[in-house]
Amino acid sequence: MHQDMINYKEGKTELLIPKDSLRLDYPPKEPAFFNPKGIESRDLSVIVYQTFSRIQSRPLTFSDILCGIGVRGIRVAKETEIYKVYLNDINPNAIEIAEYNIESNGVADKCILSNDDANHFLTTNRKEGNFFDIIDVDPFGTPAPYLEDALKTAKKDGMISITATDTPVLCGLHPHVALRKYFGLSLHTEYCHEVGIRLLYSALAFSAARYDKGINPLFCHSTRHYMRVYIQVRSGAKAGDESLRNIGYINHCPKCNNRTNSNTPKLICEVCGAEVKCGGPLWIGRLFDANFINEMIKEAEELSLIKYKRMLNTAKEEADGPPTYYSISMICDRLQINTPSIDKVIGELKQRNFYASRTILNSKAVKTNAPSEVVNDILLNLTKER
Repeated sequence: MHQDMINYKEGKTELLIPKDSLRLDYPPKEPAFFNPKGIESRDLSVIVYQTFSRIQSRPLTFSDILCGIGVRGIRVAKETEIYKVYLNDINPNAIEIAEYNIESNGVADKCILSNDDANHFLTTNRKEGNFFDIIDVDPFGTPAPYLEDALKTAKKDGMISITATDTPVLCGLHPHVALRKYFGLSLHTEYCHEVGIRLLYSALAFSAARYDKGINPLFCHSTRHYMRVYIQVRSGAKAGDESLRNIGYINHCPKCNNRTNSNTPKLICEVCGAEVKCGGPLWIGRLFDANFINEMIKEAEELSLIKYKRMLNTAKEEADGPPTYYSISMICDRLQINTPSIDKVIGELKQRNFYASRTILNSKAVKTNAPSEVVNDILLNLTKER
């Protein structure tokens, strides 16, 4: 075992991790990478995987193809009902540390370790007829190189979760890189994190359709430097076609801040007549499965992870909401007015018969199908009332 290791507890799991992981602003890759700031991602994945396991009502297999020192997979083995956990990483040091942590947590009977390239690991298992119920893809940067092998190696009705840390690409700073990686242009807007999430969904939908499969989005979130989505794979050409019907464009007017979504791009703003910027093609369907989120809320209580209930309740509330959201503070800055409470804005929008809710992607934003001039009018009126 390498020197400079320290004890660390996460969830119900005791681990040995590289000391520098806690000491430095950004954890080093040597001897092995571990990011303690990813605890929210790992907590939520435990809730998601336990929920999926309960719904499926059968023994499930889980594969973390880029496992690092194995923290997520070991927590899955220890804290959920998933019966077999495959942990793979190309770094032999990481696998050595993971092996120690597996033994010390008493889950050696549930875990299988391998030291391999991620795609080669998936290909090898597929050739041997070993398909996985859940595949976790959590790389440095883009998950794009792993999508097709993950989709081909997922069992029928299985789950795939992917993480992306190339947020500048997904958030519109490099839209043509997004086109290369995710098959759609990104947008640099106040709701850029939702655009990034939708590009991840559409990349999965496009890749799945090639193999006569579709996707069912279950849950997603964007936290600090990364975005993460969870989908259930649907088999059959019909499922692939249904997914592709949820592919379209977000049309954003930089002049008046109005936005629409459509199956084909719209180049002129229907409100002010200015030239529109289009993001996509990307996913314009729902971001969450409300029934699945409802089950996640129950599991969060069972797992003593109740601190995520507020987030999950918000996700459930916005599950049927339209694409995009308005950052209320940003709009008020442009209008040079004080910022009213989010709840008051939502109440006024609902009074005018528009959809309105909070969003887990931005705590200071409102998701609504109201046009920008209506949002502006409500904000101005609320300011006058004060």
